[in-house]
Amino acid sequence: MKAVLQHISVRQSRFAEHPCFGALRQDQPLEQVLAFAPKLAFWVMSFQDVLRLNAQRVQDPELNLLMLRHRSEERGHDDWFFEDLAALQGRPLTLTDMWSRGHEGTRDASFALISEVLRPMDDRLRVVFVLALESTSHAFFSRTSSLPQKLSSGKRLKYFSSHHMEAEEQHEVFEEQMEAMLLGMELTPELRAEAIALVDRVYEAFHAMFDGMNGESQPVVAGPELTAALPEQALLSRAS
Repeated sequence: MKAVLQHISVRQSRFAEHPCFGALRQDQPLEQVLAFAPKLAFWVMSFQDVLRLNAQRVQDPELNLLMLRHRSEERGHDDWFFEDLAALQGRPLTLTDMWSRGHEGTRDASFALISEVLRPMDDRLRVVFVLALESTSHAFFSRTSSLPQKLSSGKRLKYFSSHHMEAEEQHEVFEEQMEAMLLGMELTPELRAEAIALVDRVYEAFHAMFDGMNGESQPVVAGPELTAALPEQALLSRAS
């Protein structure tokens, strides 16, 4: 399992070099720096269900408690996001916004990540999945937390600020527990390969999502488990 955790660290370092992070400069108005923020909305909403669906499918009692605790700690962060977004835009985000063509990259990446949760998976891989998701968050919030804390209007941000990063840092003890538990587990070569491939798919989805925010959207193909479950509106949007 040590090789899997090391692979997560390597992929996190590569993701941290994404051009989107380079645009997070402190010498520009905060509203301009965070102009990409609305395009994150579909994933921020989906993330809560991804955690719920993943936790529901963990069979091992001890691992299930860890997943439930993690989900509990993440609740409410989406409220911070939409409060910040309303302040940044001067209006609330609408469903029409999220289903527009400009948000396709985020929707496609979110569907791909949801498809991972819906397929049959070893409990240990579900923990790896959560750790991979958390590692992408650390790469992102370690950058936004260094931005100014207030908009020009004086509104103090929560999601895109040190406030959120401090909340993420409180998860570190929990993540260390997960990692310690995983390190005590032996993986067959086949399961290790599955875990590394899962981490790669998570990061491929996030790279595609952030490419889309840079206007360089690439298609992300969701698995068959998700395709059958997509609402008609989503399928029509993806086909257009």
